Amino acid sequence: MKFYQSIRFRVVAGILLFGALLLTLNSGITFFIMGSNMSKMVGNLLATEVDTFLYKYEKDKTTPLPHSKYMQVYTGIEKISEKFRGLVRDLPPGVHVVKGPGHPVHVGVIKLSDKAQRYYMFFRGREFFEENSSLHPRQILLLSLALLLIPAIVMVYFFSRAVFAPVSVLMKQVKALNPENIPSRFSKKHPKNEIGMLTETIEKAMNRINEFIRREKAFTRDASHELRTPLTIVKGAVEIMEQETEVEANPLLKRPLQRISRSVRDMENTIETFLWLAREESGEEEFCLVAPVAEKAINDNRYLLDKKNVEASLSVEQNKSVRVKEEVLYIAIANLVRNSFNFTSRGTVKVTVSENSLSVEDTGVGIAQDKIALVTRSHTKGEDSRGFGVGLNIVSRLCKRYGWRLDIKSDPEQSGTRVVIFWDAEKAR
Repeated sequence: MKFYQSIRFRVVAGILLFGALLLTLNSGITFFIMGSNMSKMVGNLLATEVDTFLYKYEKDKTTPLPHSKYMQVYTGIEKISEKFRGLVRDLPPGVHVVKGPGHPVHVGVIKLSDKAQRYYMFFRGREFFEENSSLHPRQILLLSLALLLIPAIVMVYFFSRAVFAPVSVLMKQVKALNPENIPSRFSKKHPKNEIGMLTETIEKAMNRINEFIRREKAFTRDASHELRTPLTIVKGAVEIMEQETEVEANPLLKRPLQRISRSVRDMENTIETFLWLAREESGEEEFCLVAPVAEKAINDNRYLLDKKNVEASLSVEQNKSVRVKEEVLYIAIANLVRNSFNFTSRGTVKVTVSENSLSVEDTGVGIAQDKIALVTRSHTKGEDSRGFGVGLNIVSRLCKRYGWRLDIKSDPEQSGTRVVIFWDAEKAR
């Protein structure tokens, strides 16, 4: 699982994102209020300067115009820079705040009774703030984010570990559980909170799984006994009847007995296959050679080619060993071989063993293109099939269990089907 998909990451990221958003919002509100207060303070300062000058001028006409480090007075509109001239041209006497290019402009308009021109007093706000503040507002915002988020990340990390500690403990306990041997009062060991409820739910699910496993084992055991016993009886009876002189001399009796014998053998193979699929394999698998197993599968099913003009062959390009039990590999190969033998009335069936694959290629009727994706489903079979439609489904299930890849290609117009089982190089030697 990728780290960003975990619940812990999402909780931590959500808390940090909420904290960053809250901090940004708080900083924005703070800067807005500070800016408003600063603008009001500058306006009051400018108004004081204008009122003081007017008061002094009324008493002494020689009073010089106000001038300071952060105040600039222009005589007449023509002396003002063009970018501000249009902003202040129509302003009445008094103190005003106009929206300048990039920032507000504080300007005081002075009209003297004995002078025709007006005087415009500008407050140099940029110079004032640059000299009296060590950091730009944006820098202050970024610095405050860094100073607050770094310890917040550390705190949230330890907080998340403490919050998710019960979940981590529960996860380790569940991984170590065996559905067949669940500890008694497993859910009682956790407090009565969300974790306790989750533990109780898991325990109930594991108990149900345990019951399913018990039933499956009982069915496997009973099916193995109840189905094999009558098949053994039928097989023995057929073998005895085939040895009778009357049967040998009468084709009308011999052919039905041969069909019964083949059906019994097919049923035995099917039962053995399903029993293998029902087992839960454990432990290390041994290696087995592929070629001898393929040869045995061909020989055991040659009876399906009786009275058919079909040549079956085995080509071994490289006899590799695969990490799987011989019985399992035989089931997979035998099902592929049996399918090819059943659906090929003339031509060839070629089994090829290579370095990392086994292929079965025939010249049979082929599979329609719209059916290729469906043939690995249970009880899906061709129109001419006399079987149960489980052969390729069994092979597909075995491939999924052992990490193999199944590839099916067919062209009904040219006749023939090619089925390949690929296994990883790590599982072969």
